[in-house]
Amino acid sequence: MEKIKLPAEDNYLLSLSFFQSDLENAAGVVQIVHGMEEHKERYYDFALFLAKNGLHVVVSDLRGHGEDAPVLSHIADRQGDRLLIRDQQLIASWIAGRFPGLPLMLFGHSMGSIISRVLLQTDSMKYARAALSGYVSPNPAAPLAVTVGKTIRLAKGSRAHSKLLDSLALGPYGNSIPDRKTDLDWLSCNEENVRNYIADPLCGAEFSVGSYCALFTLLNRMQQVSACRDVNADMPVLLISGKDDPCTGGEKGRGSSRSLLEKSGFRNISVITCDHMRHEILNESAHEKVYRDLLDFFLE
Repeated sequence: MEKIKLPAEDNYLLSLSFFQSDLENAAGVVQIVHGMEEHKERYYDFALFLAKNGLHVVVSDLRGHGEDAPVLSHIADRQGDRLLIRDQQLIASWIAGRFPGLPLMLFGHSMGSIISRVLLQTDSMKYARAALSGYVSPNPAAPLAVTVGKTIRLAKGSRAHSKLLDSLALGPYGNSIPDRKTDLDWLSCNEENVRNYIADPLCGAEFSVGSYCALFTLLNRMQQVSACRDVNADMPVLLISGKDDPCTGGEKGRGSSRSLLEKSGFRNISVITCDHMRHEILNESAHEKVYRDLLDFFLE
């Protein structure tokens, strides 16, 4: 595994980890975009699996995430949504420069799936395939959340914290699990995974107001079909999630996500919904099947 520091457009240093395929002729490169309040190391096991099976992998820490974050869980004071997209565009360009001609594939989980869907609105021609894991369902209240976030930012500042914004973003997920032992049981049926998340000092750090403004703005942008330009209509897109993942919004929400992609111009969409799994399907007890399903998709 190779560690890389990549300067972003504002000189923020992006932390990347590169896993080289064990096979002489790699089938492509997978660009992994992780979720909120976690870090890239949580994807190393999955990256190693892909590398052993013929794929290069690049996984990076989002701004405000990981051990190198200047302020943990603070993405930016302003325009964090734009910066997050520009960062992934820069990473894609770096990959294309290092591996010209190799197919580039996208994997986004949770908040990473939101970033990925906004990225695909303008950059889908750069990708051969895209897999969206734990994909967040469209939300008609997103414009209101943007307004509330900006109002609180004006009153408290970008680096402050807000229980109201926490409740808007995450409260419904925690409350969705009956007889829960922790407010984070929605992450996984695997209790060890939940315990590990809670014990990890780089996981679960409360988002700043500025970070929530970025998140809500991205969620709102994700829903704008009019923003889609020059769509790679035939690019295979996989929607994969746990059946009991509250982020996907159940059967109705999963249908809304597919419908939104179809309205945006994507017409080669497949869906895998994993029984007895919640949000972090890569960390469930039966994650080997999830790994295999994703590998099969990337190598089709």
